[in-house]
Amino acid sequence: MKLRRALGVLVLVIVAAVSTLLLRQLEEQQAPATEAAAPGIGYYLREARLTGTGEDGRVLYRLLADEVVQQPADGSVGLSGVAVDYDPAMAIPGRLTADTGEILDEGRLIALSGNVVAATRDQPDGPAATIRTDYLEFDPATDIAATDHRVLIDYAGSTVRALGLRALLREDRLQLLAEVSGRYVR
Repeated sequence: MKLRRALGVLVLVIVAAVSTLLLRQLEEQQAPATEAAAPGIGYYLREARLTGTGEDGRVLYRLLADEVVQQPADGSVGLSGVAVDYDPAMAIPGRLTADTGEILDEGRLIALSGNVVAATRDQPDGPAATIRTDYLEFDPATDIAATDHRVLIDYAGSTVRALGLRALLREDRLQLLAEVSGRYVR
């Protein structure tokens, strides 16, 4: 009788141990599913007007976007229907526009993509210029815009094509990087 009772207790202990292990495994499998179901948007704005400033408080750029979405997982900020006005203190009357964009490096870099157009207006010392590409990065702190993608530049009736450019806006200088060709009108 003692042996039978001891075996019964042993079986109950084994069943309890196995049950505990199975419950722990179930809880571990369900916990990640709960975390993955967390909301994926940190903030969402429509018809947004953002002003980026430097560490000294100086306005670096003014950005307009149809939509702005921040992803909390990586901190990225996505944009659609984007327009960026240059630093107002600079004498560059123009604007960058694009279908989409992203604010990178905590606002220090703006990456634009899809129908990117950098346009200036007519100046007393020269006509308007338009640069078109499918991708462009703009650093508002240095006022440098750059791409390694194909670009098309229209200026005073002339057209220039190139692979890559670097625009030094403060110096009013444009560097074409490779495969430069064009049609010039006098």
